[in-house]
Amino acid sequence: MDEQQQPPDVQDQQPQGDDLIRRWARANGYLVNDRGRIPAMFREAYARAQAETQDPAGE
Repeated sequence: MDEQQQPPDVQDQQPQGDDLIRRWARANGYLVNDRGRIPAMFREAYARAQAETQDPAGE
């Protein structure tokens, strides 16, 4: 298999926001691993927090 046929690294397949979500989760008291899939509950909590930050009045 030449270099063009090599599968991409797992790191390349993860969304760019994973590190941001991990930092947010840790800052908010969640225990999250450094690597691997981020559980949906963390992603959902992050999304809710971002929505509240962008629209704090709920408008």
